[in-house]
Order: sequence, then C-alpha cells, then structure tokens
Amino acid sequence: MAEVNKGIVEVEKARKAYDEMKARYQANPASGMVTLRATARLVKNALLEGRIGKFKFTADEPPERGGDDQAPSPLEHFLIGAAF
Repeated sequence: MAEVNKGIVEVEKARKAYDEMKARYQANPASGMVTLRATARLVKNALLEGRIGKFKFTADEPPERGGDDQAPSPLEHFLIGAAF
C-alpha cells in the first residue's frame, strides 16, 4: 500500500483543480451537474455489498439485528460519510 502523508494538503494542486472546475462551469453551467449511481445486493442475512463507481463497500449488522458483524453497519457508513 502506498504511503500517505497525513494532514498535508497540496494547496497548488487543490487551487488548480478548483480553477479548472470553475472555468468549465462558467463556460457551461450544466457541466456542474453530477449524477451518481449506487447499487447494493444482499449477500447473506444482513450482509450487503454495495458499489458506487469503481469502489465496493460491505455493510453488516450486529447479531442482535440479524447480522454477523462482518462489516460496519449501514448507519456507521452513513456517519463516517457525514464526518468526511
């Protein structure tokens, strides 16, 4: 796994991305629209596999809610998404 610098923001990289996005939007306001598609399938009991773009996630519930506690629950995924 590649090493990640913790707590470092490449300001020039972020500024360049922002300026390019702003220029695209000003040239064509419809270019600012984003459409996302997510899918999920039930694997076993409460174990779910979800996909969005090129990424795959799993979610499960603890035994008291019918799962096997093999992955974070959907609510835990939601909360970490809000934290991000």
